[in-house]
Amino acid sequence: MPLQRIRATPAGQPTGLPSALRAQGLRLAPGRTLLNRRADGTAALIVVSGRLLVGVPDDDACLQPGEGVLLPDGTGYSLRTEEDVVAVLFKLSAEGGRTENGESA
Repeated sequence: MPLQRIRATPAGQPTGLPSALRAQGLRLAPGRTLLNRRADGTAALIVVSGRLLVGVPDDDACLQPGEGVLLPDGTGYSLRTEEDVVAVLFKLSAEGGRTENGESA
């Protein structure tokens, strides 16, 4: 599955379907590799600073600040850095979905 690239844009009027959004900040030191990670629900990974290599079984992408990828539910992926990286992993779910502890979103 090829990675779908996304680009962060300036904030504007919200569009699309209502959703519940959870975010996790990632700070990775130079030379760090995280293997065998799995997207738990659809997620968007966006780089804030540095360059981040994101790999899935049949594709990889080197992301610059402001760039990101969509990770469909269950996608296995790895992360690798050669410099300090700050990124944000947004977990997306449709409104009315369940949070991590089973409560309604």
